[in-house]
Amino acid sequence: MPIPSTSALRALVALARTGSITGTAEALSVTQSAISHKLKALEEQLGFPLIRREGRGVRLTERARQYVSEIGPALEVLARASETQTLTGSLTLNVASGFAASWLAPRIGSFLAKHPGVTLRINTPRGYGDLGARRNDLYISFLLPDEVPAGSTKLMDVGFFPVAAPSMVGGQMVHDATALTRFPLLHLDNRQDWQRWIAAAGSTDTPDAGVVFQDLQIMEMAAKAGQGVSLGDHLTSRAAMERGELMQVHPFELPSPRAYWLVHGNALHSESARAFEMWLLAEL
Repeated sequence: MPIPSTSALRALVALARTGSITGTAEALSVTQSAISHKLKALEEQLGFPLIRREGRGVRLTERARQYVSEIGPALEVLARASETQTLTGSLTLNVASGFAASWLAPRIGSFLAKHPGVTLRINTPRGYGDLGARRNDLYISFLLPDEVPAGSTKLMDVGFFPVAAPSMVGGQMVHDATALTRFPLLHLDNRQDWQRWIAAAGSTDTPDAGVVFQDLQIMEMAAKAGQGVSLGDHLTSRAAMERGELMQVHPFELPSPRAYWLVHGNALHSESARAFEMWLLAEL
């Protein structure tokens, strides 16, 4: 009989430890559905039942508990041996600037602490993250559904809402969408961003004034300096809002047609790329 996959065995050992599918999924940072599929496949391979239902919970069978007692030590030895192997190599990331500055930059040290032997380069293209010829190893791009290559992984959806320095609005929400057009509006790339938000928020105004920026971070700096109201989101604006430099000034949030995706370039089979992807999904 072929040796079962280590991920399935880890799921079984974790289930023995946590006593529930939910706890196992949380411990391994995967979905409950994934755990159920792994256990079912393992049962079929081993040829004996692993769990039995008890009310809303599950319990290992006697044979499964015996099996866990036998494989547990072997998995610990394998884990210790893996920890001693230092991952090396280079990895080039192409990351949309908003994601890079707001989410990745404050956390990248965590990845390097786990994999100090990896040489990392982070490119931040203009715009939403041009895939181009996909010469980089991995891409984190802000893409429309029809722009997403096969095999990509969705990282997060985004919704836009107005943000401004508290001094701009006296520290108070502006619940009338039309009233927001009386403030200087700050735009990214073009004026369509605010036009879409205003229309979706129920106003008939079509704002066509205000400064247009090509760089998200510069636009945010202008908003924090009290130069106008911009459209932010929970990814790019979160840190500034937590520091009190920006505040959400209207409750309506417009879902973006784009989402952040992880796209493979040159490094589909690279160990360093796989390590980064696992770290990224776990952090998110």
